[in-house]
Amino acid sequence: MSKSVRINTEHTKKILKLFRNLLRERLGLPTENRREYILIKTRQEFRKAKNETDPKKLRSLTIIGNTQLDTVIVQAKHLSSILEREPTEFEQRNNLSYEEFKKDKSTDNHKTFLTTPDFKKRIKTIRNIEDDIN
Repeated sequence: MSKSVRINTEHTKKILKLFRNLLRERLGLPTENRREYILIKTRQEFRKAKNETDPKKLRSLTIIGNTQLDTVIVQAKHLSSILEREPTEFEQRNNLSYEEFKKDKSTDNHKTFLTTPDFKKRIKTIRNIEDDIN
C-alpha cells in the first residue's frame, strides 16, 4: 500500500470520527432546537466539503470541525447546568430518557420511531431545506 493511500485512509477515518462525534455530542444539548440545528449544520458542512481534495483546505476544515466539536461539548455542559434538558420526540413518545436508552441498547424501540409518519415527514422537510440551500 502506498503512503498516500494510507494517509488518505487514515484521514478519512479521522473525518468520519469527527462527523460521528459531532452528531453524538449534540444529543447532550438541552433543547431540541439546538440539537436539530447542529444536526442540519453538520450534515450541510460535511456535504459541502465532501469533494475537497486540497490537503491544506482539508486540514483547515478538520481544525474548524474539531473547534466546533469542542464548542458543542462546552455548550452542552454549560447549558445543561442552566436549563433542564428537553426530551426528544422519541423520548416523549416512548416515555424513555436519553440516559435509559443509551444504557439499554438491546431494545428495538428505535426501529418504531424510524418508521413513523412524523419521522418520515421531518426527514422530507429537512431534505427540502437542504435542497433549497444547495
